[in-house]
Amino acid sequence: MSEFEKMARDPKFRATFEKLLRLAARKGEAEQVAERLGWGVDPNCRSPRGRTPLIVNVGGQCPSAAVVRTLLAAGADPALTDERGRSALDWARQKLRKIQAKPPQKPRPSPSLDENGQLRLGKREQAELDELRASVGDPEIVRIYWQERLRAAKRVFNDPEQIEQIVEILEAANGAAEKNTDV
Repeated sequence: MSEFEKMARDPKFRATFEKLLRLAARKGEAEQVAERLGWGVDPNCRSPRGRTPLIVNVGGQCPSAAVVRTLLAAGADPALTDERGRSALDWARQKLRKIQAKPPQKPRPSPSLDENGQLRLGKREQAELDELRASVGDPEIVRIYWQERLRAAKRVFNDPEQIEQIVEILEAANGAAEKNTDV
């Protein structure tokens, strides 16, 4: 068992690791969600407002079908509700209705990307990166920073296709759960 796994299961650190899982879910980062679940973080952990990682993902600005699939595969319960009594499916359906009620809009590219999809930094952020490079001296940390920053710049917010997929996935998951309780 790795140190992360031990810490994630330690009651003293559990809340911090659960927060990391919900953060990755909110950002729509399936790889990070899978990594945190691999540490043994409970896929049904709740925020102080009762939101599970599924609800956080669907209710956030970067809902991701890959995150939903990852959480469900790890045992996330799609029927759990938040403090307002809404499940992840409720959140997804509401978001889909809101998006469909608006005229279709083409997603705008991030101003941090050039015409070729390459990252370009403003003067202040470039200075911060240069300072990081000088102070850390480890090119791997700079590479990770650059990679994460590029990933953030390419993120699409409230992608209707993702939300439609999420509704389908959660409807299927809820249907399967209902069949299992009928037996």
